Amino acid sequence: MSDAIAQAPIAVKPDADLAAAGLAPRPSKAVPIILLVNSLLVAVLLARSFMAPPASPSEHGSPPAAEHAAPGAAPLGFGPTVRMPEFVVHLRNPEAERYAKMTFELEVGVEADRDRVNSAMPKVRELFIAYLSDRTTEDLRGSEGIERTKRDLLARMSQEAPGLPVRAIFITDIVVQ
Repeated sequence: MSDAIAQAPIAVKPDADLAAAGLAPRPSKAVPIILLVNSLLVAVLLARSFMAPPASPSEHGSPPAAEHAAPGAAPLGFGPTVRMPEFVVHLRNPEAERYAKMTFELEVGVEADRDRVNSAMPKVRELFIAYLSDRTTEDLRGSEGIERTKRDLLARMSQEAPGLPVRAIFITDIVVQ
C-alpha cells in the first residue's frame, strides 16, 4: 500500500483554482506603495535642491565673496600676510627659566597694506615682546591660550598703533621651553 501512495500522482491545482477557493496568496500592495513613496521623496528633495535660492553667507558662517566688496575697499576673505621675524621671549616664571619661541603672520586687507605694516614693524615687535614677556607657560598653553593671545595682541595693536591695517594674527610656530 505504501507503494500505491508513493506512485500516486500529486494533484497540483492551478493558481486560478486556488484563487477561486480563496487559498491563493494575494499579491502584496505594500511594495508598490513603498516604491511610490520613495520616488516621491526623491523627487521632492531633488526639486528643493535645484529650486532653492542660494544660501546667504551668514547661514554658513563664512564671509561673503570678495566680488561683493565695495570698490576700493579691502576684499573680504583671506588676505595677504606679513610674516614677522621669529620671537624668542623670556616668559614670566619665578621658579624656572622659561622661554617661548613664536612666529607670527599678520593678515592685511590688500597688498598695498603690507608696506604700511612693514614700516611699523619695530613698534609691532615691541608690542608683541612686551605682551609675551608678561605671560606664563600656562597663559600660552592649549588652544584657548593661543586664541586669547591672538585676541589680546590684536586689541593692543588697535590701541597702540591705530590705523594699522591688520585684520588677523596667525601663530604659525610656537615652542615653549
